[in-house]
Amino acid sequence: MKTKIMPDIYMTLIVMSIILSGILAIYITEAIHNPGQEFFIKHFSLVIIMFIASLLIIFMPNFFNSLDRLVPIILLVTIMLLIYVLIFGISSDGSYAKRWIKVGNFTIQPSEIAKISSVIYFSSVLSKKGEKLSNLPKGLLPPLAVLILICFLIIKEPDSGTAILFAVVGLLMFFYAGIPLRFLIFTGVLLLIIFSLFVFNTPYMKTRVTSYFDPTNSIDDTYQTRRATLAFNLGGVSGLDDDALLETSTHLPAAITDFIYASIAQRYGFIGNIIILFLFLSFTIRGFIISSRLENLFYKYIVFGITMFISVQAYLNMFVATLIIPTTGIPLPFISYGRNAIVINMIMVALLLKITRLDRSK
Repeated sequence: MKTKIMPDIYMTLIVMSIILSGILAIYITEAIHNPGQEFFIKHFSLVIIMFIASLLIIFMPNFFNSLDRLVPIILLVTIMLLIYVLIFGISSDGSYAKRWIKVGNFTIQPSEIAKISSVIYFSSVLSKKGEKLSNLPKGLLPPLAVLILICFLIIKEPDSGTAILFAVVGLLMFFYAGIPLRFLIFTGVLLLIIFSLFVFNTPYMKTRVTSYFDPTNSIDDTYQTRRATLAFNLGGVSGLDDDALLETSTHLPAAITDFIYASIAQRYGFIGNIIILFLFLSFTIRGFIISSRLENLFYKYIVFGITMFISVQAYLNMFVATLIIPTTGIPLPFISYGRNAIVINMIMVALLLKITRLDRSK
């Protein structure tokens, strides 16, 4: 099969625009909410490193056949990491959730690694099942068991937002591969029951839900969302200029991570938010177009899975920032500050762009 010289130009431009928007967002957010903490320098340096690494991934010889053969090992290592973090993991400041593994001077977040490995696993399994996909025991149950296990381990950290993200993306991949809708409805109900049991038996998760529906009885618990609302209101249509920003402080918690969309609203207003939303919608649409044109099913499902992981996470983050849904605690891909997240997200888009060089389109 003849390889193209360059990856898909439209997706490349979209991704580069999102990454540059993230660099700008962290720059202005640090100046407003976290002055002197060097988040921007750390983020920018890591983006440069990962940009070089992404180029190597995109233009190195095809390795997807090897990945396909290593799927059982990749899945086993991922599950072991998710179990390890529950026992020996560390927490960030102000949190009791164990989500990171300390390795020297670095921390690794297994749930981020699981995004890549789960996409590869589901893509490999679904691409090989063919007509078996309509058979419940042989089609849905094996990948469903893996999906439930991954969601269970992540929600035990606890990290309900990321667990929900995996459940949604997993179901979307199953549907895209052709698993009958009746099976997926059953699966969705099963996962909803599991999540509900965990949410209402985990204090901080229960508080997030109850305070969302009745904010008047949880003033302290809704402080973050109320500050986000103030940021949106202050930003208006076109945002505040530098002088106004210096004079106005919203004291927005998680301004550089989970609620960076509200920070963008404060500085660039409704216009800034619409630009970010447009970029992610463009990413979703272009990713779906690329996937629909691919002939190789393994490649097709990888592109779809990567597109959905980044897109769904982005929309969930925006829904939280705009108070459409309760707080989930997940960042905005490429925009929010987070070293593990930017590494994994850039690897995923590098794999996506690499596939656009390898597979002939229909």
